[in-house]
Amino acid sequence: MPDKRTNRAMYEPVNTMRAALLCAGIGVVCGGMLGGCRSDKDYYNYRSISGNLTPELQGISERQVDVDRNLAVNQNADIRLMWSDLGRVWFTDNPSTLSPLWTVSTSGQPY
Repeated sequence: MPDKRTNRAMYEPVNTMRAALLCAGIGVVCGGMLGGCRSDKDYYNYRSISGNLTPELQGISERQVDVDRNLAVNQNADIRLMWSDLGRVWFTDNPSTLSPLWTVSTSGQPY
């Protein structure tokens, strides 16, 4: 029957190799995780952040899409009001008052 001491000595290099591979694997994984945290130093420096603290805002509290929407709503209202103003200029906003019969207002606005 073989001696147990010789068997241990025979498996000792294998255990040492496993331990070395395990340590190397842990080192590679930790290095990869730390390397993933690295970022572009020019993008995340103090000057770039403090130079534009709210890059998505156009005004004091609105994004560019909000500003564009407000401009579109105002332009739409301005055009509709312009047509109402022209109706008042050319006296087409109310029916003629020369008729003795009562006529319905076609402008939708009360007299």
